Amino acid sequence: MLDKKISISGFELDTSEKEKVNEVLESYIKKIESKAKDYQEIKIRLKKSAHGKAFLHEVEGEFITKDKIITSKYTDYNLLKALAEVFEKMLVDIDRIKEKSIEKNEKKI
Repeated sequence: MLDKKISISGFELDTSEKEKVNEVLESYIKKIESKAKDYQEIKIRLKKSAHGKAFLHEVEGEFITKDKIITSKYTDYNLLKALAEVFEKMLVDIDRIKEKSIEKNEKKI
């Protein structure tokens, strides 16, 4: 079950796709919460466009805290890959921000 801090839009998927997407979302939400517990919201948007017989999936993500907004965007024919890439970039950015914060606090000492 997804948290109230998570908003997703544009995901008009069949039942099996929804289950797979929810598994990916829940997995990455746990990873994010282990790194940044005080976030305000995570927004995930899907834009789907037909290219021939396949769909191109554009996934946009926002990780919002009281001080920062981290954005990420990835486009791929594979929805799960696009979703994972968006979350991976957000995780890298969260780590980078935490490292900068630690360095800043060390300089004050």
